Amino acid sequence: MHIERSAPYCAVLLIRTLLFELYISVQLHFIWTFISALKAIHLLLTLLLMLSHLCLTVRKVAFSASLLASGSGHTGPYNVHTPLVYRNVLTNIGNAYNPNTGFFIAPVRGVYQFKFYIHGSGHSSHGTAAVLVKNGEHVVVAYENQPGHLITSSNGVSLLLEDGDVVYMQLWETHWIYDNGNNYNTFSGHLLFTM
Repeated sequence: MHIERSAPYCAVLLIRTLLFELYISVQLHFIWTFISALKAIHLLLTLLLMLSHLCLTVRKVAFSASLLASGSGHTGPYNVHTPLVYRNVLTNIGNAYNPNTGFFIAPVRGVYQFKFYIHGSGHSSHGTAAVLVKNGEHVVVAYENQPGHLITSSNGVSLLLEDGDVVYMQLWETHWIYDNGNNYNTFSGHLLFTM
């Protein structure tokens, strides 16, 4: 049996088919837009991951060094403040400390923490003292004087440094320190956080 469709019924079917095709087209457009957005998000996340690895690499700054690479003996006394060069590098992550000059040069702007320990032989005419210096300015001092005995002292400080700032140690004029293989005299620092 053959059923003849009326013109209005065919028009309704045609409109429904066209609407369904339009719906599918719109949905495909949304899907492609969504996929494009996901690709853009993926690219941004990849770039952020690369930047975070770069930042983590820069943020790894820490050093610790003792005064003598070998042997033993006194350093000083001298008539003027004299830079101390800590030659026995124990740790130098980021290579910001130079064992040839004794200078720590900040690789990034941030807050750094420094500490130092000094050791010496007590003497009636001179004690043991060292100064932490930032860009030529004295910041903190460690000092001890007790005639006839071994003496130690220490100090530490947190400093906001700009990229390229220089921090180093000086032996205080007319004072001395003593070191040997026990590494009594140390200078250490590390980056706490960038700014």
